[in-house]
Amino acid sequence: MTDTTTPATANGSEDFRLMALAAQVAQLTELVREQQQINKERTAEGDTAGHQPAYTTVEEWVRDYLLPTFARPVGEVGMIRWHWCEQWWRHDEAVTRLTALWYGWEHARLEMTGMLGWLRELDHHLPLLCGEDGPFRDCAVGSGLHGVARHQMPTIAPVQTAPSNWWDWWS
Repeated sequence: MTDTTTPATANGSEDFRLMALAAQVAQLTELVREQQQINKERTAEGDTAGHQPAYTTVEEWVRDYLLPTFARPVGEVGMIRWHWCEQWWRHDEAVTRLTALWYGWEHARLEMTGMLGWLRELDHHLPLLCGEDGPFRDCAVGSGLHGVARHQMPTIAPVQTAPSNWWDWWS
């Protein structure tokens, strides 16, 4: 069997492939340009993309927004329903829950009805954080001018290491 392809035919096929590739590049370039324009318009219209957070840290958000806005009678005589720790940032569970609430709040504040869903989340987490079984259950808020807060970390449940082949089913 002999090769009957002439140099002219090979060049024509290569030219066709180059033209097709150039057309695809032009099409993709136009799609990128359109997407960039859409992103500019969304940002100009107030879309959530590109917004800076209202608070720079979870500590700032807790101190300046959450506690003043959702005040609870913590540490008051006869009011043992709500527990708080002035050193809340020492409690890993509290930091995790409050950070999640802060992130959710930052997102929700930018949507027309976003706070409705966020308030449901707050209503779920606040009793878990400040309740009788929450991470602050063994801490006490300072009272009076010279009141000293009592901070006590909860005990961590004991744990045993699983047998060597226990997790083999997982992989």
